Amino acid sequence: MEIKADSKIENAQKRKRNSIVPPFLGIAAVWFGTHAGPGVASGKQVASYYSAYGIIGMFTPILAMALLGLAIYFAIEYSRVHEIHDFKTFTNKFFHPHEKLFSAFFEISFLVTSLLAPGLCIATSAQLLEQYFGLNIWIGTILMVLISVILVIYGAEIVKAASTALTVGILVVIGLIVFLGIKANGSAISTNLANTSVADYSLFGGIWLAITYAGFQSTGIIGNCISVSQGLKSKNDSIKSATLGTILNTVMLVAIVLVNYAYQPESINSLLPNYYIVQQLGLPILETVYVIFVIMASLSTIIAFAFSLVARYGNKEYLVNKIKQEKSRNILIVLGMLILDVLVSTFGIASIVNIGYKYLGYFSIFVVLFPFIIVGMKKGNQKLTQENE
Repeated sequence: MEIKADSKIENAQKRKRNSIVPPFLGIAAVWFGTHAGPGVASGKQVASYYSAYGIIGMFTPILAMALLGLAIYFAIEYSRVHEIHDFKTFTNKFFHPHEKLFSAFFEISFLVTSLLAPGLCIATSAQLLEQYFGLNIWIGTILMVLISVILVIYGAEIVKAASTALTVGILVVIGLIVFLGIKANGSAISTNLANTSVADYSLFGGIWLAITYAGFQSTGIIGNCISVSQGLKSKNDSIKSATLGTILNTVMLVAIVLVNYAYQPESINSLLPNYYIVQQLGLPILETVYVIFVIMASLSTIIAFAFSLVARYGNKEYLVNKIKQEKSRNILIVLGMLILDVLVSTFGIASIVNIGYKYLGYFSIFVVLFPFIIVGMKKGNQKLTQENE
């Protein structure tokens, strides 16, 4: 009887495992969801790094996502082989014997990202509130901060639970913008493509910006993918994860670049290119839904970074000694982050995307993106050598 009971439990567990989304698909979805945040939803990142380079911008997203996909592949494959899914432990082992140096680099990258990403969320939401409701930028900024504080204290679990739905919602809205935008003004796309050539733009500049884009995207996406890499059964699974993620993210970027051709140069020059396109479509319902989803996704991103900072620094000895109550420490960290994020938001969407992300990208290329690829290739070659001996 005990054997039968154990057998039933084992079979039930197998059925449960088989019914879950395959791990390789889950990792690709995490990459896709992390990438498709408010920065992409606003369209400014895509306009600045791709659409502004004319026809070149139709192809450079392939390079950016291929580089990022390669780094992610080496990361999740190493994670699978060594069964390490905690980012701190992972980097210590992956970059040994230089783990202290790279830990410092990642800490700097994380802190800068925790200023730029929420700062961009606040700036984007405040700009949307001004354009849609006519609210003063500062009123919109203060409103976003107040809602963020309230959600961190009382509604964090609600936001966490809704994060997947928010991501799906944004993707659906972006899909509608692309489809309807191309349908409404397809002839302009053809005209703009016909009127541009590679000679009109700097090929090297477009390629370098694509590499930079992959650099600043790598600071958060690689860590997220490692944290959900449990369940990968083989090298083939890792390859499928990276390949599928590369394809999905490339298609999204190219689609947004394409619809921007229909509304150039106004869309590229706009602080919120996708919102500008929505306004041209003349669909109030789509405009309302777009504004709601971008603002809610911004709040979700801000809260995610707030709790990441709390997790990293909330139990530091120097803080514990000064502030005994854990809740007080956490609130202090979150308020400190939000104050700094507001200061960053005052530089505006264009400066955060074109200057802040660009320099973060420069830094991350050499301390995150390329090191993962180079060390990953080296570790892979070492493994092959050991297997052949």
